[in-house]
Amino acid sequence: MKILFIEAAKQYLLGLPSGFEKNDCKVKVLTDIQEEELVKVLKEFKPNLVVTAGWTKIHTSTKLQLLRRLLKKYCVKHAYWATEDPRWREKWSTYYVETTKPDYIFTIDRASIPYYQKLGFSAHHLTWACNPDFHKPSEQRKSLTCDIAVVATAGVTWNSYRKNSVQILLKPLIQKGYDVSIWGGRWDQVDPKIIGFDVPSKLLRQKLSYTETNDVYSSAKIVLGFQNTFTELNSRTFEVLAARGLLLAPRTPAIEEMFKPGKHLVCSSSPEETLKLVEYYLKNEDERKKIAKAGQQEVYSNHTYKHRAKEILKVVGKSS
Repeated sequence: MKILFIEAAKQYLLGLPSGFEKNDCKVKVLTDIQEEELVKVLKEFKPNLVVTAGWTKIHTSTKLQLLRRLLKKYCVKHAYWATEDPRWREKWSTYYVETTKPDYIFTIDRASIPYYQKLGFSAHHLTWACNPDFHKPSEQRKSLTCDIAVVATAGVTWNSYRKNSVQILLKPLIQKGYDVSIWGGRWDQVDPKIIGFDVPSKLLRQKLSYTETNDVYSSAKIVLGFQNTFTELNSRTFEVLAARGLLLAPRTPAIEEMFKPGKHLVCSSSPEETLKLVEYYLKNEDERKKIAKAGQQEVYSNHTYKHRAKEILKVVGKSS
């Protein structure tokens, strides 16, 4: 099968395209939606399926309308991966699918499937994953070495479970005086009245490019993994484990469904438990490495983009 993947963000470019290639598909990538270039590829490459994802800078109203018009003209099927669900489903995903009318919607949020089905779309569940060619251990960088790391963008309204995550994982460590290194945007704008604690400026590091995140996961002793919902896992869950980092995450049904706490990663249900776990694992390097290695083996065995691409191809193949 010939796949045309259209996206600009590294997180996506380093994901599904390689997964499709490992499923013996021919893959062409475009990093923008420009009429002349897209028409040329549709005519010459003749893709069987166009795959798009997320909510990024190339998704302007004009470009989405253009995408819809050209795919309809050249009779090419379209699969959209809705990675902003459920938080931005109404604000973004709904607009995207209503504008482009994809033949298939894959969402990271199972609870959103009935929502899309009511709108008349073919909707399916597809979680994040890792790419072993990129998401892998790297050499420790002295400038990134730390006991505890956070790689995340701070919330704006903090209306999701993300707020609970930071209160369970980050709040007790900061209040206890741990030297937590925080990489990501907006942390200097966080309102302590909303999240319930202050984030000292001395803990803030520079914003990282996506391609540098692996180095943090490989250089930190423990990586905090906030979650946005109880029921689904975010991308960094898989990426930290793939880089053989020791992930400390909040205990949620989604975590326990996909992984075994204490074997693949470490989970906390309360601020008190977070402090006990951090104290223990900072002192026990062998245990850290054992769990981190098992976590990497688990995602490499069951949660790569080769697996996710295969899921997409199975759905598309059944309806062809």
